Amino acid sequence: MIKPLRERIWFVKGFFQKYGKQVFVSVIVTVVVALFANILIQKLPHPKAEIKIGIVGQFSAGQLPSNIINFLNAGLVSIDNNMEPVPRLADKWEIGDGGNTYTFYLKSGLKWNNGSLVKASDIKFSIPNISVEKQDPNIIRFKIPTKFAPFLSLLNIPLLNQSGSIIGDYDIRLKQKSSGVISQIILESKNRIIFINVFSTPKEAITAYKLGQLDMILDLPSEYSTDLTPYASISKKTDFNHVVMIVFNQADQNLKDKNVRQGIAYALKDKSFGETPALTTLNPNSWAFSPLVKTYDYNIQRTKDLIKTPLTLELATSPELLPIAEAIKSQLDSDLLTINTRVVTSTPDQFQMLLMTYSIPTDPDQYRDWHSTQATNVGKGADEKIDKLLEDGRVTLDQKARKITYIDFQKTFAEELPALVLYNPSTIDIARNKVNIGILGQ
Repeated sequence: MIKPLRERIWFVKGFFQKYGKQVFVSVIVTVVVALFANILIQKLPHPKAEIKIGIVGQFSAGQLPSNIINFLNAGLVSIDNNMEPVPRLADKWEIGDGGNTYTFYLKSGLKWNNGSLVKASDIKFSIPNISVEKQDPNIIRFKIPTKFAPFLSLLNIPLLNQSGSIIGDYDIRLKQKSSGVISQIILESKNRIIFINVFSTPKEAITAYKLGQLDMILDLPSEYSTDLTPYASISKKTDFNHVVMIVFNQADQNLKDKNVRQGIAYALKDKSFGETPALTTLNPNSWAFSPLVKTYDYNIQRTKDLIKTPLTLELATSPELLPIAEAIKSQLDSDLLTINTRVVTSTPDQFQMLLMTYSIPTDPDQYRDWHSTQATNVGKGADEKIDKLLEDGRVTLDQKARKITYIDFQKTFAEELPALVLYNPSTIDIARNKVNIGILGQ
């Protein structure tokens, strides 16, 4: 047993005596080559990871989707969980001249996407009727013609220089149709490219996904989840930035009396249709939201007290909301109310009732949507108190006073009922794997 072991030891010893130098040199050369190869591989350009996302809507260069704005997070301000503006690329701001001047102080060390330092004079602004003064290196001053309390919330947009570069890790490029509507948004960093394709309808986006042209789709109406379950991982959420409502045309002879509008509200047994019930036209997370408003629980006797004669009314809606419109019809149809539904592809000039999804502004100011002087007031309401509250809310700078104004606005809205608020809709994000879901929220 000892003899074979000695023979092996002698063999190994003899091998290293004869070839030891060659073995040592080979090991050193191998280690050196491996180190240099690793350094070389790190310096070689790597293909960037590509992510292809679909969204639905219509957007212009001056109106990027909110989830993309939040992802880039490259504005003077950002919006916190209470829907309040907070400093982002600005260290702070000051309001002067009774609310007509806003002075921002940029954070130091900010860099454009190309690596160059940011100076105030580099930044490009294009805001109608507002003059902008820039004082290098970090002071930007806005002068606005009249007091406008929502002004800060408008500055949650990416800062660009004259060549279109953005502050932060991503470069942004837009592809637009001849009409100016965005067809694609491209976000590019050092290690990945995000292609965001914009579709007119959910069905177009879903078709592109099934054909393998997209990795994910964001903010689809939740009713599509059943059809998509075999194809994707699905993440469901409540969209508090939108509310589904019935807008009443107050220029219509049958609906100008608020008693009729309230009577219709009392006749609906189910106002949420399986979704999250909504109380007002404000985001429930907003600092100005108030739940203390009049509600219209089902009460058919109140309907009979308020509506004296039988009415036949038309409910217009989009194809996506037609199932809800039909459910509303089935609830309201009675000896007192007869409802006919009509499908429209855009907001009609003439209607009696319109079932629609309302996009809630970040700031509680809803002047353009409900003030009697505005062409964008879809329901053509003309309530003096609503007008006054909307006027006061946009010129009051003290937030406590503004909150009181908007609490009164919500109460008055619920009483006068230019629109019956129903629910916050749910949406889904779909993706080919769970890792990708929520990429624009990271």
